[in-house]
Amino acid sequence: MEKDDKDKTIRLNKPHDDLKTRGKSSAVDLQDILGKKPSIAEQKTQKINVGNEKIELEIEDNSWKLLYKVSDSPPFYMTLLFALQQTLMVLPFCVMSAIMVAQSVCAEDDNDLKTQLLSTTIFLSAVCTFLQTTFGVRLPVYQGPTPAYIVPLLVISGLPDWKCEPMWNKIIFNATTGTVPNDSVKNNVLWWQYLLCNDSGENFTTDEPDIVGYREIIALPKLRAMQGSLILAGGIHMLIGLTGLVGVLLNVVGPLTVVPTLLLLGIELNGVMNTFCEPQWGVSAGTCLISIILAVYLNGWNMPLPMYTRGRGCHIVRYPLQQVLAILFAILIGWSVCGILTYAGALTSDPNDKQYKTRTDFGADTIERTPWATVPYPGQFGNSEFNTGIFLAFFLATLLSVIESIADYYACARLSHLPPPPLSAMNRGIMMEGFMSMIAGFFGAGHATTTYSNNIGLIGMTRVASRRVFQMLAIQLVICAVIGKLGAVFVTIPYPVLGGSSILSFGLFIGIMLSYLQFVDINLTRNMAVVGVSMLTGLMVPNWVKENSTAIKTGSDEFDKFLMMTLTNPSFFGGFVAFILDNTLKGTKRERGLAAWALGESQSVDTQSQKEEDLDVYEIPIFTKYLNKIPCMKYLPIFPTYTPENCKCRKQLTSDKEKQ
Repeated sequence: MEKDDKDKTIRLNKPHDDLKTRGKSSAVDLQDILGKKPSIAEQKTQKINVGNEKIELEIEDNSWKLLYKVSDSPPFYMTLLFALQQTLMVLPFCVMSAIMVAQSVCAEDDNDLKTQLLSTTIFLSAVCTFLQTTFGVRLPVYQGPTPAYIVPLLVISGLPDWKCEPMWNKIIFNATTGTVPNDSVKNNVLWWQYLLCNDSGENFTTDEPDIVGYREIIALPKLRAMQGSLILAGGIHMLIGLTGLVGVLLNVVGPLTVVPTLLLLGIELNGVMNTFCEPQWGVSAGTCLISIILAVYLNGWNMPLPMYTRGRGCHIVRYPLQQVLAILFAILIGWSVCGILTYAGALTSDPNDKQYKTRTDFGADTIERTPWATVPYPGQFGNSEFNTGIFLAFFLATLLSVIESIADYYACARLSHLPPPPLSAMNRGIMMEGFMSMIAGFFGAGHATTTYSNNIGLIGMTRVASRRVFQMLAIQLVICAVIGKLGAVFVTIPYPVLGGSSILSFGLFIGIMLSYLQFVDINLTRNMAVVGVSMLTGLMVPNWVKENSTAIKTGSDEFDKFLMMTLTNPSFFGGFVAFILDNTLKGTKRERGLAAWALGESQSVDTQSQKEEDLDVYEIPIFTKYLNKIPCMKYLPIFPTYTPENCKCRKQLTSDKEKQ
């Protein structure tokens, strides 16, 4: 804007301490002048006096902007650090998932199998994250083992058919006399693998647990049953995105269904958090406190950092390093404290004591036994098998996973200052998750992959939303998965450190879920009833069923198992109640949040101005220009050229226009 000589235009876009010490063309901060953070209404031309001159200021508040946008490429060394923090944040969940899968197949004490499961989990998470950010929904999202699949595993492990038998010890047979074990022994151990020679002339049982034999007879058959069930469930997941059913779901599934479903899922995982924190609550609390101080209390403070460049030599720069690497610092500090306590003799050396998992040498033998290179491959645990009960549990988890991913896409777009993802991008994202879940079944991971809300929350804390960071994260995860000893090192991270560093992440997860209620009119009685009743019944009914499992008798054992898995799953039962109430109680789409959710109208006047990129960020540049030349591609729901109007007949389009 042009001004006369007496009026100078200054655009406010950088903080500064004293306006009078800067030149007239310097950038200043509006908050320094007004004494408060301006609202959107205040972002208009204002005038102030500087010295003896009147200066007109074109006010622009950039405090909401990201340090790096989705399409930005940070410097390589910063990309490595940002990705490393994401890596250390996601690895605890990979470790937890691998441990819980091992627990569900009775392999909790089998460190070798847990290491192999961890390597598989990390590898699949890496591949899925890279494909999702590059060809899928193209948002900065991490794809990891979904909690929606872990909860059914915990339910399954409590069923009579899946209860774990006690671990037996190795039996050494007399090879000199040719004595072989009887049938009872054959049913308990792989005796032909342990036909060891001894000169005593007797068969005897050692004090060493028969981990390998237990794995072959008990653990692997259960894991193979999960494989086939997960392959089929993943295929259904993929078809939901490939056929465009996501658009149908958006018409009936809104925030009032999503919030109770995912909140109950987060509440159900509190037992998992207790498992990791209880060995040493002090270490867990300290690790959590450090992450909160760095990420929340020191939010907005720029740390002074020494820097050297050829042009300026040694100088000081200010950067919020403590915020963007808060989780990394918390894990390293907590790990160091555990190391000091271990070598000072302050922790127990009894492996049967819970506190033993606080020691830094816990599981150190796993590192020695793990090979340097491990490459996960399909069928590594044997041929896939199928179990109807497990499939039904995974199918329910698939529905929850789709709902969670849709909510996460909207949340990620909002925190990344992007418009809501178009339907084609969401279809593509759901299809990619389903495809990789099916691949996870072939690899024997025991769980599917989905979008992680925790990492989306980290974008809001660090203000780093670059897609390149998540692609680098995928590369780092592949390295951790392939280099076996490196992956084994993360298995030895003390449990309290994992638990403490995850508290903030789980807290962000719950906070993001609650933020979806901003799209609905929560003051309405119907909406309060939907949320309250679904949450209460989602807590009450599963607890009652667990305590009275014998009360469910329909005459069919398979149907009884299905009811047990359904009724003991808080997130599914509570989400189902919310879905029924929300779609049967009278209410408009705007009151229910469906208008904002499905049509992209959730942006207020404030957030509409806070968009740093447009819908082009969701397109695949390599393919879009070619897809535009193929007319039939506009009818396929996963391609950027698709819109729902393409699949409507002319008569329906005319009717829609008349209604408008």
